[in-house]
Amino acid sequence: MRTRPPLAWLLIFDLVVNASRLFPQFRPLRLTELIADTVVISSIADSLMPIEPATQFINDNRNLPPTILGIHQTEKLKFLPVDQYLALSTPLANQLAQVMHYYDSHLAGILVIDYLSLWHDGKPAFGSGYRLNAYTRLLDSTGKTLRDWQWELHHRPSRKQTAPECYSILYNQWLSEQAIAVKLNPVTAALISPYRYRRQLTTWLDWIKLTDGYILVAHLTLDYPADQLPKFIRGSPGIYYRRSSKHESIAIGGKDQQWYRRLNSRWLTRAYFTYRVGFNNFNPHAFDQVDFWNIVLLNLSCGVSCEYRPVYHRGLFVGAGLHQSVNLLPTVIRQFDTGILFTVGVVLP
Repeated sequence: MRTRPPLAWLLIFDLVVNASRLFPQFRPLRLTELIADTVVISSIADSLMPIEPATQFINDNRNLPPTILGIHQTEKLKFLPVDQYLALSTPLANQLAQVMHYYDSHLAGILVIDYLSLWHDGKPAFGSGYRLNAYTRLLDSTGKTLRDWQWELHHRPSRKQTAPECYSILYNQWLSEQAIAVKLNPVTAALISPYRYRRQLTTWLDWIKLTDGYILVAHLTLDYPADQLPKFIRGSPGIYYRRSSKHESIAIGGKDQQWYRRLNSRWLTRAYFTYRVGFNNFNPHAFDQVDFWNIVLLNLSCGVSCEYRPVYHRGLFVGAGLHQSVNLLPTVIRQFDTGILFTVGVVLP
């Protein structure tokens, strides 16, 4: 026989279900909020004298609450994915205003923080680590952009440093450098980016002419713009194809690293290094038999080139340079490959 639940339980159930209607200020917590992780990022502004709210001359235009620096995914109990909130003790605009006051930096307009991201970049072979990317603009009273800053800061952690500690180092470095940049370059800039600050798609093909055959390497990356940086590092795994009269090879991925340095507003140089593991196929007319380990491709590659890629350029770009490969496997081909490099690619905003 089924019994009715006590009246008290019904009243409690009705109160929970209708709590948001009876008490508008009450909102039941979701499970993800109950188990979310919050990390307070220490700031140099925490030790500085408090000042009046900075909303009149510093505008935090990010799509986040003013005291949240970022939201990352982490794991609890080593398997449960949860959001990790990087929190500040006071709003971001106030902290930047405190640091600017400390450096005696005066604004000739309104400073807008359009974007700020803290993340880990594991793509480069040697330059992996934590990065801060940000975009800020200085506006006049009419809303016209007087100058802008594209920020990219890098920190390679020591063995004992945690991710929040690395984020704190990068954040404090940005606060100081932004305040100093406003003080040293208060108003005008030579060029202002015509594009919205976000990751841009860059794809290019390296064609390498060798004495016997050729190499094709295709790259596709999605990275933050670096037009204002004099030098920067990128990681870009690619698809590698090598063809000669005796064999052909293919490899996908690899730990590529590209070092870029801008020569002027139109030209930049690129130096690259990578190691690859792949597979080989041999011409049966060139070899009667090869040892089984030669089916594996293992090589090291490096090169330098000069590319025509103007500042804030979007569309096609070209370049040329020199390439050098060292073939560890297979052992039945030439160990060193030297060639001429030609590059063609496209940058999409």
